[in-house]
Amino acid sequence: MALIDILEKINKETQKSIDQLKKDFEEKKKKLEEEYKTLQKQIDDRMHRKVEENSKKIMEKAENLAERERQNQILEAKRKMINETMDLAIKKLCESDKYEETITEMLKKSDLDEENTVVVPARGKEDITKNAIKNSGKGYYLSDKSADIKGGFILKTDKVEIDNSFETIINEQLRDALEIKLNKSLFA
Repeated sequence: MALIDILEKINKETQKSIDQLKKDFEEKKKKLEEEYKTLQKQIDDRMHRKVEENSKKIMEKAENLAERERQNQILEAKRKMINETMDLAIKKLCESDKYEETITEMLKKSDLDEENTVVVPARGKEDITKNAIKNSGKGYYLSDKSADIKGGFILKTDKVEIDNSFETIINEQLRDALEIKLNKSLFA
């Protein structure tokens, strides 16, 4: 065999090996591309699901927050209406034609000993309170000082001060019961 024949045979085998390597490379490349596409699709699907789940959670949180805010605004409006109603009740008591009778009854029910001082509102209720003390039969004295109250009185002894102002009675002593009744009548 001549050298040319040997070289040609080596050249053919080399070309055959190169062709086979190209074919194997193309097949592996195609297989890797398909695996990559499959993997990329799985990742995309997973990411899409997570985005949807997170979007739903965010929307649910936003809806819950909006609902809580709406309820808080409703409660705040109700509280405001109740406070305004209680303020109006105090005002009506102070302006009532039966103010003196009311004060007289409150003084009659006081449990303190005689010779205590009655402090009146700063808004000119001295004469009415003086008559109420007289009509109550109690030996109380009208104070020369007034208090920053709208109606009612403050009963003072040497040791105790009892706030019988309409504001205190309505806003502190009767508030819980009144709120329940007002809620039922205003918002039922």
